[in-house]
Amino acid sequence: MKQSLKYGVAFAVLVVMLFSIGVELAFAQKYVTFTGTVVSIHKKSLSVKDSKGTTMNFVMGSKTSFDPGRMPDVGERVDVNYYLKRGNSVAHQVKIKLVQ
Repeated sequence: MKQSLKYGVAFAVLVVMLFSIGVELAFAQKYVTFTGTVVSIHKKSLSVKDSKGTTMNFVMGSKTSFDPGRMPDVGERVDVNYYLKRGNSVAHQVKIKLVQ
C-alpha cells in the first residue's frame, strides 16, 4: 500500500510538471519580421507595404518599442518585429531604417 502511494504521488508530480511545460510551450510567442514602407499611421495601428505590394496592418500597444525612439512617418522604411495575438498582428518593435 505504501509503495503504491509513493508511485501515485510521483506520477501526479510528473503529470503536473509535464502539463506546466506544455502550457508554457503553447503560449510562447513566435516573432516574425516584416520589412516595408509605412503607408499610414493611426492612433494604435500602423500599415506597412512591402516591395511585392503586400500591405500588413499592425496593432501598436503600450509595449511596442520604437528604434530610434520615435514613431515612423509615412514613407519611411521600417522593420516591424511582430507576433500574432487573437488574430491580430501586434507590433513588438518598429525599427526605422535610416537613409544614409
